[in-house]
Amino acid sequence: MTNLTIFILCYNRPAYARLAIESVLRQTKKTFRLVVSDNSTNDELFRLVQTEFPSVEYRRRVPSLPSSDHFSTCVSEAETEFFCLFHDDDLMEPEYVDAMLNTMELHPQAVAYGCNAVTLDGEIVRRGSFFEPDDKYVIIEGPRALAGRYFSRYPNGFAPFPAYIYRSSVVKRIPINPETGGKYSDVAWLLEISKNGPIVWNSRNLIRYRIHAENDSNLESLRDRLKLLGFLKLNEAFVGQAVISDCRFGIYKNLRKSSLMPHNAGLRHRRFIERYLRTYRLKRLCRPETYAYLYYKLGKLLG
Repeated sequence: MTNLTIFILCYNRPAYARLAIESVLRQTKKTFRLVVSDNSTNDELFRLVQTEFPSVEYRRRVPSLPSSDHFSTCVSEAETEFFCLFHDDDLMEPEYVDAMLNTMELHPQAVAYGCNAVTLDGEIVRRGSFFEPDDKYVIIEGPRALAGRYFSRYPNGFAPFPAYIYRSSVVKRIPINPETGGKYSDVAWLLEISKNGPIVWNSRNLIRYRIHAENDSNLESLRDRLKLLGFLKLNEAFVGQAVISDCRFGIYKNLRKSSLMPHNAGLRHRRFIERYLRTYRLKRLCRPETYAYLYYKLGKLLG
């Protein structure tokens, strides 16, 4: 019985979308419903799907929606017990669905499921994975553990956003809010989801996350970082003060660069940032996790 819907969210990238659709259709286990959600401002993908994938369920968004509205629309349209919001510029490995369904069967209590991934730069696969696996499955128990994966001074990585499968009964009640972090609002949304139960990651590299000139995943937005910091501060009871301090350190460290510092920032602001960075570094020396991470890295090098 089909209890999983895979949405491919598309926007003006027909060549990449073709590859994404093909990667989903090549799954070794085909017990899912595939929906191509076309938010393009032109007809290129429409013509491509009609010609090359006539049997695939296709939904056109006219007029084109803001990206957050497109995302929310697909969530609202999910009719199965689970759903995935895949991106049109990424690729699924053939075993993605099979492995993820096995993960869901082994961990039925989770509210969402992710997996590891490699980064595809053009056609070149970069070395390494998104996160360092401690075991076959990584169980994230609550917002504090998840936030640490993103913001701690020594993070060991996180599952990429397009790889997630969500439990509809939980996630459809949690709207994504662009004001909680702008381009990083997906992180805030996942933290809200994690308040409702554990999140489980499969440590296998089951997708290929593409980096290219048309996406902005590697472009820093100071304004959106500050929005996300504000969200963390509002949720201090869930994420903890240490995570907030680590997140603030990263922002201030980048802000110190002349290219990011606002032109009207005075000497007083610069001195405040320098004092914060010095104080943070001193406090970090007193935190046990600093040395735990160093021992971990040393063990990796020697082992």
